[in-house]
Amino acid sequence: MMQTDVKSTHIMVGTSGLVFGNRTRLKGAVVSNSVSGTPANVAFANNVSVSGTYTTSTTTCTITTTTNHNLGTGMRVLVVFTSGTNPTGPYAVTVTSGTTFTITVPSSSQTGNVTVYPTILMEVDITNSVPVNVLIPGEGIVADNGIYCGVPTNIAATVFYG
Repeated sequence: MMQTDVKSTHIMVGTSGLVFGNRTRLKGAVVSNSVSGTPANVAFANNVSVSGTYTTSTTTCTITTTTNHNLGTGMRVLVVFTSGTNPTGPYAVTVTSGTTFTITVPSSSQTGNVTVYPTILMEVDITNSVPVNVLIPGEGIVADNGIYCGVPTNIAATVFYG
């Protein structure tokens, strides 16, 4: 078996971003919450995305993608809100058409733009301010197109890959 060096990238608090842009394996992560008692969910996704727009009415957010999203009801996806105040994170979807689905968000009324990452590699839930260390067994999780990390406003993550 070939030895692969493990590398890391730090994703700053509330700044979702690309960890690595080519085929690699997600090996683990350290996730920290800057606000104790505030639950958050971090998602590590395969770096393939679909752009779209959204409209939120109360807690139902309707997302329309520019191309077919290929999702099924109940699947979880990483949604990065690139405008507005809805929180970035993983959501369960309810599919209404090949280019439209809904998710449940905190109560708001707004519209804007989103980027959807349909393939989540791993999710980490964190509530308190003690960092959580996640070690993936074996060779790690294959990310065919690289790793994108979606973090909410109060979360930072150091991602290990290789």
